[in-house]
Amino acid sequence: MSLSKRLENYAKSNMYPFHMPGHKRRLGGYYGIDMTEVEGVDDLHDPSDVIAEDEKRLASLYGADEAFMIVGGSTVGNLSAVYASVNEGDLILIQRNSHKSVYNAATLRHLQVGYIYPKVDENGIYAAATLEEIQLAVDKASKPVSAVVITSPTYEGYYCEVEKIADYCHENNIILIVDEAHGAHLGFHHEFPHQSAQAADITITSLHKTLPSLTQTAAMLVNKTRVDVRKIREALDIFETSSPSYVLMDSISRCIDIMEKSTDYFEEYVDNLMDFYKISGKLKHIKIIDENSQLKDKGKLVISTKNAGITGVELAKLLREKYELETELSSFSYLLAMTSIMDSKDGFERLKKALIEIDENLADGEICVPITKVLKPNKKLELWEAKRL
Repeated sequence: MSLSKRLENYAKSNMYPFHMPGHKRRLGGYYGIDMTEVEGVDDLHDPSDVIAEDEKRLASLYGADEAFMIVGGSTVGNLSAVYASVNEGDLILIQRNSHKSVYNAATLRHLQVGYIYPKVDENGIYAAATLEEIQLAVDKASKPVSAVVITSPTYEGYYCEVEKIADYCHENNIILIVDEAHGAHLGFHHEFPHQSAQAADITITSLHKTLPSLTQTAAMLVNKTRVDVRKIREALDIFETSSPSYVLMDSISRCIDIMEKSTDYFEEYVDNLMDFYKISGKLKHIKIIDENSQLKDKGKLVISTKNAGITGVELAKLLREKYELETELSSFSYLLAMTSIMDSKDGFERLKKALIEIDENLADGEICVPITKVLKPNKKLELWEAKRL
């Protein structure tokens, strides 16, 4: 039985709660399944029943040895992965554009940090880290590297070649951690390759970002060959709340149910995406970036305005105020529209029509992008040393 089903049954039972939480399950809706660690609903920090079973299902979905539900987002996953994988004073390599949780993990663990510098394109968008960039950083390191942390896919959807990077890291006795916060949907359809869990030592993925799961839900996917799972559990105990939300865990359980039978969802999703990309031939000024790239997630719609005489921020404002379409991110010369298997055909149609109409009223004109060169400052202090000042 799944956690979701167990919570549903418990909510319908005659059991009276002389325990937390204080709403006593009397307010209806999701309050009915908002539990604490009572008999029958298991314990996230010491799972042995329905939560353990759902974590096994999660591991099976992604082809990992073990999986851990997370209710504090990929932030908790990144903090725990780094903390558990290396020792204080070790050298870790991270991308210069890593999420702040990776920096915070290196700070808390008192690590020496070296940097990987991915390229930046003409729109100010970071590319994915390459094997060559990682090799260069390893070769320049002042001592043996204990772990490498990469982001794949990036916010804008660019993949690292994780398999090649993993082979290199393992040949050199380096643990590979992949921040895959934006790639929970990868591996379920041939149009969405480059899932990291079967190659990397630890993969952290945000279920809520691209799958039907509530905000803050995430998963850590572990291959045990080079990683001590006991240390992973200890780190999760440190960084994750001791009162994990059963509403969020119920969401993960329901998400697993959907993903175990997700073929139809993905077929419809891919059809909608392929149909959307046909508008490229109709746009004169706005450009859909890298729609055909094999190293780009097609579900991330990156729309360049660099040569359209309008900023990405202005385009996002226009879509919001005139067309009631809210996008994920806007910048100097592009905006990002995130999609998922839960997007409707009508939603795609509205975005297509809006972009075509806006494009017809634009004129050529180049937008200046201030960030196209990667800065490589000289490190004076380690992160944790700087925090002491």
